[in-house]
Amino acid sequence: MSDRPIHADPAGARPHAETKSGPSAPVAPNFNRPTASRRTQWLALVLALGVLGGGAFFLRSRAAQPEAPAAAAPAPKPQPVVTVTTAAAAFAPLVRSLEVTGSVSAWDPLSIGSEAAGLRIETVNVEEGDRVRRGQLLATLNDSVLQAQLTQARARLASAEVTIRQRRAALTKAQATYREALANQRRYEELSRQGAISKQEALARQTVAESAAADLENARLAVDAAVGAAAENRAQVAQFEAQIAQTRIVAPDDGLVSRRDAHIGDIVSAGKTLFTMVRDSRLELRAQVPEVDLPKIQPGQIVRVTSDADARLSVNGRVRQISPQVDERTRLGTVRIDVPSVNGMRPGMFVRGQVALGERRAIVVPSQAVLTRDEGAQVFVLSGEQAMARPVVAGARSGDRVEIVSGLKPGEKVIVAGAGYLKDGDYVRLPKAGDVQ
Repeated sequence: MSDRPIHADPAGARPHAETKSGPSAPVAPNFNRPTASRRTQWLALVLALGVLGGGAFFLRSRAAQPEAPAAAAPAPKPQPVVTVTTAAAAFAPLVRSLEVTGSVSAWDPLSIGSEAAGLRIETVNVEEGDRVRRGQLLATLNDSVLQAQLTQARARLASAEVTIRQRRAALTKAQATYREALANQRRYEELSRQGAISKQEALARQTVAESAAADLENARLAVDAAVGAAAENRAQVAQFEAQIAQTRIVAPDDGLVSRRDAHIGDIVSAGKTLFTMVRDSRLELRAQVPEVDLPKIQPGQIVRVTSDADARLSVNGRVRQISPQVDERTRLGTVRIDVPSVNGMRPGMFVRGQVALGERRAIVVPSQAVLTRDEGAQVFVLSGEQAMARPVVAGARSGDRVEIVSGLKPGEKVIVAGAGYLKDGDYVRLPKAGDVQ
């Protein structure tokens, strides 16, 4: 056998002999010699199958196992809903007040009419809103008929006064006649007693004296009748003069003309109101107050009176009188509050009054921060960058501030501007320095 080693071809081809020098010459196959150890081949096959099986098992195991979750990315920060402003709840002096409402009316309304009926209005000299003085002429009525009647009455009075003078002259004559007759009677009676004349002559003088006395009494009665007639005529004159004076409608006192119902050409009737005046131009608020609040009000308290119809109207009134009686149906009492008669304050208008009841310290926040919901009042408290809804119990109001009875502590920040657009937990943005609100 040859000592040259036998090498296996890398590709598993037939073996060839290694030569020491020169190119390898083809060697004829030797079919009687084995090409490789079968044991080695089998071992290589088993190893290959094991490798393939392990790989398949690993792949199946990987496929059967759930994929490990990827690391969760951080959630993005919510965007702010709105830019807001805040204010801190704090103790502050709170003016206690009681709100009352009612209508403005005249302190002492005056209804002015005419006592003369059936006369036509000739002139109207004032208008609604005019301020007048006592005795000022407001309107005049036609007095031509009354003037004619006055002239007749004055003529009758003058005639009666002439008659009085005539009757008094007759009375003076009758008095003189009576005195003369009485003197003659006394003289004749003395002569009769002396026997100088007969008794018949003395009796005749007595008859003349008695007749003169009767004439004197008639003269006195005539004078009394003439004086009575003159007094009647004088009364008629006064009556017509008074009726003529009634045709001049004048102001009974200083005040403000609040209504004019007089028109030129109208025929007036007794009891018809021609003008309505506010005496002394004094107005009052007649506020209807629940009986439970009446003890809180005292005469002399200051009341701030405002109008919903005119925001510019704001005056100070003063409690003048508290009605001693409460309506048994409504349980309301009337409080009379003097209000100044300024421009814009008109009788009949509806106004509100804030009765000052004193001051006390309380936790307050701006009124804009307190929201009214179906379940009650609430505020939004700023927690970090979030708006957290907080139910509160609201108390009295004073200007633009509201008392918080419970639900807030001093120093907590509540959202003011923008609170109405928020929900519980919304993120908000605070204005930066220099931002224009």
